[in-house]
Amino acid sequence: MKTFTYHLRVPFYDVDSMRVVYHGNYTKYFEEARCAYFESLGLSYNEMEASGFLLPVISLNIKYIRSCTFAQELAIEVKREANDNLIILHYLLRDAKTGVICCKGKTRHAAIHIDTKALLFELPPAFLERLKVGEAQL
Repeated sequence: MKTFTYHLRVPFYDVDSMRVVYHGNYTKYFEEARCAYFESLGLSYNEMEASGFLLPVISLNIKYIRSCTFAQELAIEVKREANDNLIILHYLLRDAKTGVICCKGKTRHAAIHIDTKALLFELPPAFLERLKVGEAQL
């Protein structure tokens, strides 16, 4: 799978009194990158909902390597692991200027029915097809 890169600048409200990013905010950065990744493929969360399913996070792993700080320019690389049953995304968060790795992460997402919240044991075929077509164009 190809890599998608999302850029952001650390805002002041995400840091503590030492101007270091609070550890819980890295999950927010992953989510911003994930939404931008799907949108770059022509798939928005609103479209998913309209199609009758949701993709909640079912697991999250983060390895903190180096703290990020206020106003730091970050680049988050998002890469999907090939899987037709789940969405598995790997994140590599780097300093955009130096390339130094700040943290790594992984999220797993399962499709659920929007009304019943029942687990769908595979990704909806139309969504999976659009995902693969979009990734081929990255």
